Amino acid sequence: MLELMKILAEETRTTRARILYAAEALFAERGFEVVSLREITGAAGVNVAAVNYHFGSKDKLIDAVVIRHLSPVNEERLRQLDKLEKKFSEAPIPVEEILKAFLSPVVEHIASGEMSEDLFKKFMGRLIGERGYSLPADACSLFALMAGRFAAAFQRSVPQLDEESALWRMHFSFGVMAHTLTNGETLRQLSEGRSGNPSTKTLLANIIDFCRAGIEFEGREL
Repeated sequence: MLELMKILAEETRTTRARILYAAEALFAERGFEVVSLREITGAAGVNVAAVNYHFGSKDKLIDAVVIRHLSPVNEERLRQLDKLEKKFSEAPIPVEEILKAFLSPVVEHIASGEMSEDLFKKFMGRLIGERGYSLPADACSLFALMAGRFAAAFQRSVPQLDEESALWRMHFSFGVMAHTLTNGETLRQLSEGRSGNPSTKTLLANIIDFCRAGIEFEGREL
């Protein structure tokens, strides 16, 4: 709560921004479905009518929070893929490099957030794993473009992959990262500290090594 108060202390924040920041912090700590509109408006110092005016409903507010974070991540993924395609021209891009472009923008976005890294990891984990409904319509076209281009890049680099398999292996890879970022503390507790406390940078490098083997695996198709 102290962190939330710090985030909202900036006097120049608009009412809409205050609602968004309050919602993000509360969603991170407690989940999308549990947090009520009254809790959000209380933290933001506004009334419920302000949410209805700026967003229309709690579901629309959740959509706005999701778009605020997923869109820049997907835009950065595409930017990094553009650079790789320019660098390698017609040659296949190494799988490790494609995975970096696919996964690292999430970590970079976490690091650039106004919330602490730990709180933002919780938020991104809930964003990835707790959504009880489909992506907002406004995010779908960019998401589809990103998924299609990365699947094609993986297919060029791993000839045995068809599009369906490439998409699923991307999905598996993203799931590995999401679970790792949001449940690392659980592993440390279960292992009584034996798992260590690697940095996010180290975790990302290990995730990419692990997922590269999965992308390149020549076993059964889906």
